[in-house]
Amino acid sequence: MDSLHFKVSSGLKDIIGRDLITNELVAIFELVKNSYDAKAKNVNIIINSYEDCILIQDDGVGMNYSDLENKWLFVAYSEKKDQSRQTYAGSKGIGRFSCDRLGDRLELYSKKDKQHNKLTINWGDFERNSLEKFEDLEISYINSFEENGLMLDSPTGTTLKISGLRDQWDKNKVDRVISALQRLINPFVDDKKIKINVKYFTSSLEVPEIDEDISNNVSHVLDEKATYIECQISKDDIILSLTDKNKTIYNINFENFTLLTNVYFKVYYLSRSAKVNFTRIMGQSAKDYGSIFLYKNNFRIFPYGEPSFDSFGLNLRKTQGYNRNLGHRELLGWINITDTNDHFKEVSSRDRGFVDNVYTQSLETTYLELIQRPLESYVQLVRFGDSEIDEISFEDENAIEKLLNRFKKYSINSLEKYKLPSIAQPIDKKLDLLNKDDITVEEKKVIQQNIKKALTEAKREVTEVTKNSERVKKENEQIKKQVHFTKILLNEKKPKKQELLTHELGKVSKELSAATEDMFVRMDSSLKQEYIENFYSIRKSIDKLSSLKKQILRLNVESFIEKENVELKTYFKSYLTPDVLGRSRLEFEDYGEEIWQSVNIYDLGVLLDNLIINVEDCAVNEPIIKIYFEQDGSAFHFLSNTGPISVEPIEKIFELGFTSKRYGTGMGMYICKRICEDFGWDIDVSQFNKEWVDFKILLKNKGRL
Repeated sequence: MDSLHFKVSSGLKDIIGRDLITNELVAIFELVKNSYDAKAKNVNIIINSYEDCILIQDDGVGMNYSDLENKWLFVAYSEKKDQSRQTYAGSKGIGRFSCDRLGDRLELYSKKDKQHNKLTINWGDFERNSLEKFEDLEISYINSFEENGLMLDSPTGTTLKISGLRDQWDKNKVDRVISALQRLINPFVDDKKIKINVKYFTSSLEVPEIDEDISNNVSHVLDEKATYIECQISKDDIILSLTDKNKTIYNINFENFTLLTNVYFKVYYLSRSAKVNFTRIMGQSAKDYGSIFLYKNNFRIFPYGEPSFDSFGLNLRKTQGYNRNLGHRELLGWINITDTNDHFKEVSSRDRGFVDNVYTQSLETTYLELIQRPLESYVQLVRFGDSEIDEISFEDENAIEKLLNRFKKYSINSLEKYKLPSIAQPIDKKLDLLNKDDITVEEKKVIQQNIKKALTEAKREVTEVTKNSERVKKENEQIKKQVHFTKILLNEKKPKKQELLTHELGKVSKELSAATEDMFVRMDSSLKQEYIENFYSIRKSIDKLSSLKKQILRLNVESFIEKENVELKTYFKSYLTPDVLGRSRLEFEDYGEEIWQSVNIYDLGVLLDNLIINVEDCAVNEPIIKIYFEQDGSAFHFLSNTGPISVEPIEKIFELGFTSKRYGTGMGMYICKRICEDFGWDIDVSQFNKEWVDFKILLKNKGRL
């Protein structure tokens, strides 16, 4: 019997290289992870835009000739897979192809066992003819080289010199690399195993524009001011503790009921004060920093933790119970998995997280059961995280017992819980406590602080009532104008006047829209760019006609050109009628206080219309729209089941002319962004669970005027 063998095309290089590692940041991460696995203590990343090259230097174990031939040049071979007792950051054997993602030429320098070895690879050689065999292409090898500053001062180590860069490396991109590297190695756990330095050169001068050591101090920023929950899962047991501003609310040890072992969770709930403290110290907001990061063997797994990535579908849960559930932007923390058995396998495309299996499913279930829900219950107890545990009413003296009820189903080994002090009383009873002899001086100080805080809150409420009174007066004047305008349109002698007007507006709007879109599609990209402002103005006016048709009986004449103070929740409920929504089903949550904004109401209608049209055009199944406002009134979310958006980066959908629809013009999302800018708002887009698309509109002045 004859035997046949696989042949491997040179095109394999792209399949396991640039097609998998599509992000330049991820490519750098993979190479740093290789240095970490090589036991490097120091890694230098030198980005030189002047010489069009990147150097990555480490003082790891290095490679001799045998290592290069039998390991590094052995495609998809990973020595790490064969060493199960040690944890590694990478194990696929494809990280070396990150060099191809960064540039079209690689020079590899490595020293070990007093050998100096150099490889030179032109990645373009693998792209000339896909009929060539991968293994037949020659790679230049030299067994000596002059270091000349190429290598770190160490007897062993490796340097990668990548030239012919595929991206433009400016200061902003280097800053993003530094920011991302701060979270690459778990910033919450300083194991001091590796030091990373980044330098950026833009000229022939030997003075870097950027020279920064990677460091992060996020852990100590949070502990003093935040509520957090910790969980350590070992082979036999689970230790779970909840802490609020240095008070341990409970600490439980029970038998491990999960598939997991060697997994650690620490997740913070960020109250308003915690967010302010974070921004003050870190120089950026918590929501921009990220959410729940996931680390395997102390190295970050993408895209967990990204501000736009909702790891466990928490925002969807929030829409189902706003006042009970926490969204992912209200949380910050990390999960670290020590995995010697490779139960958690990364998707080969390095920015797509883990392969779905029973272990990842168990991780998600465990997170929701032991972290998310217990944290939500506690935050709900202390009035959504704005109060101290010692300030809850004495009538809730069994509150902590109620929190612990959810754990009774487990086999508990030990339990410690916080005892509420006697001063945990309603405010009227706190005054009586001040006159009691058995209350200590320290307790009286706490009572006085609580009373002072209550008085401050009362003053704030009085101020709000005064503002509301003034607003009501303005509304009365506005209603008078509305009534006058409505009477003109609804003249009893001309009952067809309204119907005729709206019909003509709709007809004109459709005709103008069709003509404009046809013109836009026929133009080449340069003309589109030249007339961008003209098209924006025309299309916005067309959409305003459509919005006018829907709103003309509700609002006063001055609204055509002026901005008005509008209560958004009331406006949304009034505007989002079945006629506007089409075949979309709306789920709108109305909770909390009113949200007032200064807007042009016709432009606001245009914004909603374009978001809804996008849903109608993109929906495969029954389109569902969910709208909810964040608790502090700072933003609202427009969610739809129209994912996934196969665009990288996802923010490109806001660019003029960019469209993923067959006959789209790329105007709708561009108009949405421009209108938000006109209002002083920001609009972001993210997606989660491969189905839900979330447009978050950040309002001006926290949504209150």
